[in-house]
This record gives sequence, C-alpha cells and structure tokens, in this order.
Amino acid sequence: METMKKENETAFQALTIIAEMVMKFGQLYVLNISSEDWEHLQSVGNGLEKVIHDNGYRMNYDKNIKQNIIKR
Repeated sequence: METMKKENETAFQALTIIAEMVMKFGQLYVLNISSEDWEHLQSVGNGLEKVIHDNGYRMNYDKNIKQNIIKR
C-alpha cells in the first residue's frame, strides 16, 4: 500500500536547503550572541527541523554521510 503524500508536500530540494540552514545554525554557538538572541535562534532552528520532520525526513548529523536529511 502506497503512503499518501501531503497535498502540498515540500519539494525535496527545499528540504535539503532547509537542512543546510539547520547545520549553519549549529555553527553559531562559538560566536558571541546574547542569550535573548540565542533563544530566538534556537526557536527558529527547531522550527526548521520540524518542517523537515513533518515531511517524513530527519536531520543527519553524521559527517560520514553526505546527505543532511534521511527518510524516517
């Protein structure tokens, strides 16, 4: 039985760009960012990961695997 897709499913290419953004967010921790700004950035990063998750994928943080997202 084939899984039904969401009516307006986000394109895979868009999801890979979002995943790249999430990875860039991870590099911010070494920079001087106020705690208030950091909270906002964390919220944005979590929202981006939710978009990926809601489209049937998960983030891949393993640097040995080229693709930033993996099908769940």
